[in-house]
Amino acid sequence: MAAVVTALGGALLCGDAFAQTHVRIGLIGTNESQLPILIAIDKGYFKDEHLDVETENFSGGGVAVQAFVGGSIDLASFATDHALLLNSRGTQTRFLIGIDRYITHTLVVPIGKGYVGLASLKGKKIGVTAPASYSDNVLRWSLLKAGINPDRDVTIVSVGDGNTAKAALLSGRVDAVMASTPDVLDYQINDPGKTEILYDWRKIPHSGQAVIGLQKWITAHPDAARGVARAVLKAEQTVQTDPDEVRKIIRKQFPNQTDAYIDAYAKIVPDLLSKDGRISKGGYLKMVEIMQTIEPSAKPIDQSQVDLTDQLLGR
Repeated sequence: MAAVVTALGGALLCGDAFAQTHVRIGLIGTNESQLPILIAIDKGYFKDEHLDVETENFSGGGVAVQAFVGGSIDLASFATDHALLLNSRGTQTRFLIGIDRYITHTLVVPIGKGYVGLASLKGKKIGVTAPASYSDNVLRWSLLKAGINPDRDVTIVSVGDGNTAKAALLSGRVDAVMASTPDVLDYQINDPGKTEILYDWRKIPHSGQAVIGLQKWITAHPDAARGVARAVLKAEQTVQTDPDEVRKIIRKQFPNQTDAYIDAYAKIVPDLLSKDGRISKGGYLKMVEIMQTIEPSAKPIDQSQVDLTDQLLGR
């Protein structure tokens, strides 16, 4: 009997030690920033950290922020500027690990319209994914820098992304649209000769998107927070070394796309995503600059106060 009790107790302890923590992560749209999360799921990196990860997709950052603050998701992979605003408003928000290295958007227009620079869009309609989204913020910042009032000189409308944004542009419902890399590739590969890039932000260092959590969740789940950071870092390294895995996950994201599209997208993804999970100082400061330009009430916060990447990864 004593041996049975001992064995049972050991089994229970072992079960507790390897019990999985359920983590709900919000994803925004369909783009390259999702790849490390999806690869970490597909390759079992989260499971290796005793995490049971569930994802939920949102059409835009604004909706995801509501779910994040409301507690219906534990973490979110969305633009770091949301974290700055939340901290400015008293909601303690932290970065677990960085994902993107640059601003992810371009401004696409129909070809042959004669547009030259942002100033030529005065009086025009410009599509963004959603109000207060990453694309909306970047557009407004750039318009203001160019001396264009985003509330008076142009009309900014929500068109989503993917096929809905494409339909809005090609039908003439909007004159220009903010497009992330997968959408730009769709225009270029599947509808060649119909559109062109008027403005390209993709070489501007920016903290882009990161896995973000509330401080109270991180404090309550320190092992899970470290596990998420480790799993995503491992997935980011896989992006750099395993093109077949990258193509596999892109195919799942875009099941109806051509092989040419999948191959083109997979080829450029390694240059777009972080190789080490770090949010660069320059990229962080650019994010702060953009947010303070369009939202002067956003208080600047030193990166060391909100970026937990190195701490969680033990480096």
